Amino acid sequence: MFAVDSNCPLPMQEWAQVKDGVIVAVKSVRSNLPQPFGPDAGRVINVTGANAQIGYLVDHYGNVTPRERRVGPIPDGQPAYLEGPPVPAIASGPLGRALASAGVMPTKDPDHPDNWPQNRPTKQEAPDGTADHPQA
Repeated sequence: MFAVDSNCPLPMQEWAQVKDGVIVAVKSVRSNLPQPFGPDAGRVINVTGANAQIGYLVDHYGNVTPRERRVGPIPDGQPAYLEGPPVPAIASGPLGRALASAGVMPTKDPDHPDNWPQNRPTKQEAPDGTADHPQA
């Protein structure tokens, strides 16, 4: 006689090996087994449900994010959700259609912290006391 749970598979867990903030390998194992990379693998994180892939970046908290045109790993102290270049967002609905028909396309993402008004660089004066950007 078989037990009731004998034909129920064990859930799987996904593990990622990280080197220099970049995922270099992803493996799946049953949840009752230890991580598959061994004790000398370096940094290994559990990425179950994160849809992690080789080449994705990892911050120091263990958050995973796609590379998104980044040239290097995420700096220490920066979370993955704030790092990365702004991606222009196209308006949807009637406004988006009107802007697209007029040829107006966004050039930067207004929601990215680098584009907030309080984060814009302030006007600086030159060493001789004149403005850096005199009026033409």
